[in-house]
Amino acid sequence: MKKRTFFAIVIAIIFMIVGGIGTFITQKKLVNEREKNTIHKKIKSNKNKTLDIHFNTPTSVTLTRSDNQYIYMDKQGVDFRLDNNKQADWTFKEEKNTSSLTINNPTTNKENPYPFAIFNINNYTDDTVYLRIPTHYETVTINGKNVNLSMHDFSMDNIKLNMENGSASLSGIRANQVSQPRQDTDFSLDDSKISEELSVNTKLYDINVLNTTAKLMTLTTDMGDVFTANTKGDLKITTVDGDISINHTTGKSVVASKHGDVLFHDNHIDFDTELTTINGNIDIETDESSISDNKLDFETTLGDISIFNKNLSSNRKYKTNKGKISIKATSKNGEIEVEELDSDDTHYDYD
Repeated sequence: MKKRTFFAIVIAIIFMIVGGIGTFITQKKLVNEREKNTIHKKIKSNKNKTLDIHFNTPTSVTLTRSDNQYIYMDKQGVDFRLDNNKQADWTFKEEKNTSSLTINNPTTNKENPYPFAIFNINNYTDDTVYLRIPTHYETVTINGKNVNLSMHDFSMDNIKLNMENGSASLSGIRANQVSQPRQDTDFSLDDSKISEELSVNTKLYDINVLNTTAKLMTLTTDMGDVFTANTKGDLKITTVDGDISINHTTGKSVVASKHGDVLFHDNHIDFDTELTTINGNIDIETDESSISDNKLDFETTLGDISIFNKNLSSNRKYKTNKGKISIKATSKNGEIEVEELDSDDTHYDYD
């Protein structure tokens, strides 16, 4: 082995040793700093039924239930500025019927002082606020801008989300009503039971509802898309420019879009269904009996109608008068197409 090659190998080994030692020291420093900045706070509440939560700063928050009368706030993360004077804090006020909780959460500086680190710096910079609230509250309202909310395995009569330019991810929810008024919020709900109404209204962002039961689901967006799967309950869905995709539902469906496409995918249609779009296409994917045994009312002004690969282009209208279930599809400038589903396709993500 040449001396030059041997020297290069030795230098490489030295760099590896020094790098390993440096990584160990840096990780230890970050662990210690994270522990030093950990926040655990609690405050006792009375028996009010309503809780309003306000976030003054952009915040990621996880909301769960506590098993006593205390509200808990936890946070763990390193701020590379190491400014201990800028910690998450709260103020709490109680009036006759309503409690008000205001949270100020200075966002962690995301600038990475270790750009060449071989470990994940994000493991030490989680600035998520973890809230636990008592079970005596029957209504909770979340207010704020740029709030990213995570709510799981949560039971409450009424959940109101009044968030702008953020996101709401809910699963395992048990409630009478869940509402999100007209805001720019990305909304998703999974594996939940709403005894009355789910009402979501967004401007630019998407709405996703999966594996959920509600008496009525009213989903409205201007430019976002709407996606539902394995739902039970009546659907009322409206978009302006967004596409609508319905995958296996039990209940009446009234669906309308101005400029988006509509997909209705259900192995057997047992409830009245109305699909309308002005400039989009309508695709219905279902079994043969849903088409042959029900009342059909298909109409398009400038597009074509196709049923199970049979082109009815000579007709702009197609009607039948069988059965009790009404399936109506109307498009001004788009196509209306019916395709047959695989017999095993009985629920979304069936494979």
